[in-house]
Amino acid sequence: MAYAILRIGKIKSHSSATSKTQHNYRTQNTPNADPEQFSRNQELLNQEQRNYWDLAQERIREVGITRVRRDAVCAVEVLLTGSPEAFARDAQGKAQDVRGSAWVQDNLHFLQQRYGARNVVSFTLHQDELTPHIHAVVIPITQQQRLHQGERVGAAERLSCRDVFGPTELRKLQTDYAKAMAPYGMERGVQYSTAIHQDVRRHYGAQRTTQQRLAEVAMPVPHTTRTPSEPKWYEWHNPQAVVARQVEETTAHAAQQLAEANAKLTQLAEVATANALAHDRARVLEKQLATSKAQHEQTKALLAQQQQQLAQKSTHYTQLVVRTAQGQALSPALVDQVRQLQEQQRQRAEQVAGQVLRGPVTEAGQVEKALQQAGYVLYLQPDQTLGVRHTATAVEFPLATLRPNGQQLLTQLQQAIERTQAEQEQQRREKLAQNPAALHAVIQARDTQQATRIEEALEKAGANVWSREALPEQRVTLRVSYFFDWQTIESISRVLDTVRRSSGAQLEESLGHHNSRTSAVRTLEREREHTRRGPERGMGIS
Repeated sequence: MAYAILRIGKIKSHSSATSKTQHNYRTQNTPNADPEQFSRNQELLNQEQRNYWDLAQERIREVGITRVRRDAVCAVEVLLTGSPEAFARDAQGKAQDVRGSAWVQDNLHFLQQRYGARNVVSFTLHQDELTPHIHAVVIPITQQQRLHQGERVGAAERLSCRDVFGPTELRKLQTDYAKAMAPYGMERGVQYSTAIHQDVRRHYGAQRTTQQRLAEVAMPVPHTTRTPSEPKWYEWHNPQAVVARQVEETTAHAAQQLAEANAKLTQLAEVATANALAHDRARVLEKQLATSKAQHEQTKALLAQQQQQLAQKSTHYTQLVVRTAQGQALSPALVDQVRQLQEQQRQRAEQVAGQVLRGPVTEAGQVEKALQQAGYVLYLQPDQTLGVRHTATAVEFPLATLRPNGQQLLTQLQQAIERTQAEQEQQRREKLAQNPAALHAVIQARDTQQATRIEEALEKAGANVWSREALPEQRVTLRVSYFFDWQTIESISRVLDTVRRSSGAQLEESLGHHNSRTSAVRTLEREREHTRRGPERGMGIS
């Protein structure tokens, strides 16, 4: 049975993302890859072969995440493959081309369904090595709010590798991936295993790389001669048996010598493999070192340029403070720069408020809380109106200038609260209708006006009108539910009987529910009649 193999690697820096990008797209030397097989590699998503870091930052900005920790994991590389026996091979042992196969598509579908299609930004098939495998890049964005003291708080979409690829999630990921690969004859490895992925030949070869051990391995197998044994006394009369025994002994001796020689060759092959890998790694490290030196020089030059710009800005800031203290007017260029910064912060605050308004809103304080989390505070201006201040830049602007979707914020806030209340009320009505103890009826009215009058009468009587649906020819369907309550059953039954007699209206209810409400009404009528007449005379004991 073949095994499904899945491993992950965190991407926390631009340099790490660049290294992985260059490796996966073969823009740097890859010793373990066959250049003649590069044409069999395939990229299914990142056709432009953009840097993984740029893809991650673009996706993070797209979901509205503005604050990212310096050490945050911005992307995760996922390796998807199987053990070598899982793939069909030709006579030379080369795996068959899997481009366009169901295995590749199922791997892509597995990741997109689990993490979201927009969070899977790269999906690269490699077939230039011994076993076909896939390198995918996933942005670890979760749709759940942060858990704080037992409650969900904060933004609805967060960047959190700990939540998306935590230990528990990783174990579940291995299990689910094995289930997805079961149609291809793959199964899960041993759960909670302490095994660590390591190349076997490199491991055993590294153990024999000391000079003393290498000398022992390289020593030739000593050749020992063997003299045929003398015939036994009981074999003198049978020369053929003597020859057969001597041939068998000689063959066994030669086989032992050959086995010792093969064992030496195997050990030498392991050492040679380790040395070859070491040489390959050395060449790669030399190239990476040269690249790092060039990048260091570029970074050094860029740092010097930035330090010069910082000094100029510092001088400019000092001059600005002096001009402001002396009451002098600011330059037009500086005024334009301040206005641009103010507009940028206003648009950003507008986006934050708009994101809150698109979700459920139960109180006005939700917008203020979201603005505070994004780095804004509300304050009272001299004209007694509310203003917004960005704490990092000290930029200020009136709250009234925030107009998400082109409308006033307070108007949209009230609409959002009313919409949320209506949705919650509808959820409450639907929950009541799903109660097993509820009685039900369906009414078809001839037009909207008649449906509205019936709905108002039923609600006043204590019934629950939980669905209203417009039909062709101006007809309207009302779905009603109510409970067997002695205080309201008679009023509800009276309205339903009126609907049954109304022109253009139709009432549908089960026989059981109809009998329940009419029987209850008759019982109430008998009780009222009994109360009106009083106790019967002549029935007492004298």
